[in-house]
Amino acid sequence: MIDKILISGEKLYLKIKDIWETERMHRFISNLLVFVFLLSLVLYFLINQKILPAKGILTSFSNPFFSIEVSFTMLLLTEIVSMIFVLPKSVAKSVTKQFELLSLIFLRHGFQEFSKVHSLHWNDMVKPVEYMFVYGASSLFVYFIIGIVYKKQRHIIICRTERAQRNFIRFKRVISLLLLVSFLIITTIDFNHLIINNIYTASFHTFFSILIFSDILILLITFRYALDYRTMYRYSAFILATIFIRIALTSHPYYDIVIGSLAALYLLFLVLTYNYFEGAKKIQKSTHEIKHTALPKKYFK
Repeated sequence: MIDKILISGEKLYLKIKDIWETERMHRFISNLLVFVFLLSLVLYFLINQKILPAKGILTSFSNPFFSIEVSFTMLLLTEIVSMIFVLPKSVAKSVTKQFELLSLIFLRHGFQEFSKVHSLHWNDMVKPVEYMFVYGASSLFVYFIIGIVYKKQRHIIICRTERAQRNFIRFKRVISLLLLVSFLIITTIDFNHLIINNIYTASFHTFFSILIFSDILILLITFRYALDYRTMYRYSAFILATIFIRIALTSHPYYDIVIGSLAALYLLFLVLTYNYFEGAKKIQKSTHEIKHTALPKKYFK
């Protein structure tokens, strides 16, 4: 019964993934982002010329810089979908992708501050520019750490047989499918809130909370295939790093930056420490030898 569910879920996951990663879909997303950006500018012009009233949902468009925030928020939403499809490939890659999203969220906060600028007089810009610089610098710092992590990151095969590895990846693909459904529900609720209350609040913290539970579920499933201390510690530490991201997303300004930056450093030192003690060795488990290597490409369709 479980095998049938996994196989059916995997087939659906692969169909959606193949559609998402096509060049046609990429062009559609790009065209949509351009359209939304230009539409935002047109709305600003119409409001500025008193053709449209600055009421309700149109209030935010009275600021020309709001178009940047809208476009970047949509871009960030597409990156979240891409991150969901990375999850089955590797837990390490998935966690690193989450830190990529954190860096983009920091940039989005910077654009949000920019949208609060209604005039280019310095006295009116001091506070927003201060936040823009801090969020921009923190985003750059996280980006720098991610670059090092990608170079130092190593991946291991934890399963003893090809069949076990295939089943493990099927579990992760089904979990990713459920994550995608959760993301669509959260996004729908956010847009519904926008229509009713004229305020759009991206619930990134809610999605990251669900992401934490999915990571823990994958960790528990890992027990089916590996019980050694090194693997359990590595996976558990990755989950702790994602919890730090979740905390950062709900913290006040400056605290979110500090927590997010320290979380990125934590990830880096975790990777470096693991590589230092285990990277040069073969992990012996029973009579099976596990090497630090990439998984076969056939698992990553």
